[in-house]
Amino acid sequence: MGGSGSGSWYRWNTKAKTESQHYVDIRWLKKQKYLNPGASGSMSWSNRGETTGSIGFSVKENSITLNYRHKPTNGEWEPIEQVISIDRTPCNYGGYRKWFLCPRCSKRVALLYGAGKYFFCRHCYKLTYASCNSSSIQHIFDKADKLKKKLGGEPGAYSLIADRPKGMHHKTYHRIVNEIYRLEGLGEQGMMDTWGMAF
Repeated sequence: MGGSGSGSWYRWNTKAKTESQHYVDIRWLKKQKYLNPGASGSMSWSNRGETTGSIGFSVKENSITLNYRHKPTNGEWEPIEQVISIDRTPCNYGGYRKWFLCPRCSKRVALLYGAGKYFFCRHCYKLTYASCNSSSIQHIFDKADKLKKKLGGEPGAYSLIADRPKGMHHKTYHRIVNEIYRLEGLGEQGMMDTWGMAF
């Protein structure tokens, strides 16, 4: 689809967990400044350089509309237009944090998964990842910090991601950056699930 706001996610594997699904990450959209009203464009997913899916989006003040195609088992491709509401919660140090409201259960989430015809939260699709306890959550953030340091940046969930190091391929850099976003999203969602914390 291309156009303004194009992007890619490179994380894809065969495990029957959250990691094996196409997903939309509101933190990634915000960091790319794609959540401004009137923004539109497309995103795609790839596995080893081969595109596995793509999706168009357009943003309004309190919602985002996803446009894509879905093919049911033994069925024909059909166009889908899904409107997803966006909510806000105040941050401790000022400003607001944006969340998707899952279209099925209305839960505030940072990630929505395309495990079926529509994009819903992992709870609605009964997707799993590493158990949400303090040690596993810390392990997730530690992995993200390790990747940040690999790029020459500082560790910490709210630290900026460093620019691409000299000599590193663009695809490698974007793959690492997207994995950092994914890990931090899983860690934050785990903290919300475990302690009911909102960031």
